[in-house]
Amino acid sequence: MGKKLFAMLTMAFMLCGCATEMNALQEEKVGEQCTKPVELRVAALSEVWSTAQYYYGYWNQMPEDFDWDEKYQEFLPRVMNAETDDEYVDAMREFVALLHDGHTNFIPASEYQLNKAYLPFDLEDLDGRLFLKAASRNYEVPLGSELLEVEDQPALDYILKNFEKYVPVLTEPAHEIETVEQFLKDEKGKEITLKWLTPQGEFVDSKASYETSGSIYVNQLKTPSLSDKKLLLKSSPYFMCELNEDLVYLEITSFMGDSEDLYYEQVMPLLEPYSGVIIDIRHNGGGNSYNGDIVLNSFTDQPLPRTFRFESEFHSSWIPYGDNDDSLFYSGGELDESAQRMVKHEYYGIDEEIDDYLSHIEELEDHREFPKKPFTMDKPVVILTSPYAGSAADTFSVTAKAMDNFTLMGLRTHGATGNIYDVSLSDGSKYTLSIMNCYGPNKKSIWNRGAEPDIEMWTTPEDLLSGEDTVLNAAIETLQRQIKERTGE
Repeated sequence: MGKKLFAMLTMAFMLCGCATEMNALQEEKVGEQCTKPVELRVAALSEVWSTAQYYYGYWNQMPEDFDWDEKYQEFLPRVMNAETDDEYVDAMREFVALLHDGHTNFIPASEYQLNKAYLPFDLEDLDGRLFLKAASRNYEVPLGSELLEVEDQPALDYILKNFEKYVPVLTEPAHEIETVEQFLKDEKGKEITLKWLTPQGEFVDSKASYETSGSIYVNQLKTPSLSDKKLLLKSSPYFMCELNEDLVYLEITSFMGDSEDLYYEQVMPLLEPYSGVIIDIRHNGGGNSYNGDIVLNSFTDQPLPRTFRFESEFHSSWIPYGDNDDSLFYSGGELDESAQRMVKHEYYGIDEEIDDYLSHIEELEDHREFPKKPFTMDKPVVILTSPYAGSAADTFSVTAKAMDNFTLMGLRTHGATGNIYDVSLSDGSKYTLSIMNCYGPNKKSIWNRGAEPDIEMWTTPEDLLSGEDTVLNAAIETLQRQIKERTGE
């Protein structure tokens, strides 16, 4: 592997030299329009390739026929021959998306001059149907209209065909929703034709251009609000209000930082008087999973269901031992076998395949204590989930799903968890990826699976127009029924 890496990088930089020389000879015809020289762009691609090769946590989940080296060679000429920053950045976005890791994101250096702009509207994806939920002042299509066609093709077909290559996560509906978001930003000045069906049942043909510099819109559908409810607490990351004399609503916007004392000292005393709790994590992008654990643990005296984490490892000194064609190094011993497994992206700090290991590991061997917990709350809880709930929110959801007094309602979570590795690249850009392979209490990978709700619930088009929260309303009904079942009233 070490020899292979050296050979590939040597060839890449030899080609860089040829490309630079060709550009010099053809300067009048082509010219170098990219902000950064080709050498730095190739170095950045190579750094993504090599760091993912050794640190990505989910190689054992990738298809067996996926060849990362082959993909590197496929994208190398695209990166070298990119004539604009947009071509280069799009190629890099597409390359990192091949890892299918919802934590992966290519963040271009600020110096790149990108010719990108937004459409003058925003869309809401409701189970494959796309509705206009916001628009700029001068966009004349009525809010709430359904987008039927783009460029004379079914709208979702067009969007998936042209934009899903930039979306790494495969979990549905997160993959589809993120692809729709990618569609809203493209080459500045590009014009597309659209067909809409208005709420009044009329068909409207229109054109739209990618012109706006941001995604802030003047006209928006009414958003669900709890402003008429009694406010109990508003202290980030917690927002609490009373829904009625029996039910309390708790939104947790993030699991970032250290919120243990805040939760124990302020949140729990406010939750205690109520018979049921709704916890809303629909917009929680993750953070520290311990913050989620303290919330779950506050509702049980039993040990929390165990999750399983396997961190990818790489030691460069082991690479020669992985080459069984070189008798100078390879002897067939334990170190050789570990090195070979690592080279094949199969090493996670254990001496057997993960599935085999999980089949016999004891569930509670790493039981954790939460010594600060002031008391335990025995009451039913409904957790509201969505594709925007990811990372530590994924872990929170799959753990809650394995507990008796929790019901998940909404949509499947994002499906991307595991410690994030932040890589700085030679061209000033950076990218991120998961370096830990995470499994839920059911011993199934969270990667591109997320947490499936016990009750799947989409917002209805009617509620989108009226500003009603379909999922919250259903959660209230479910929780009231569960309380009656408990009390027998």
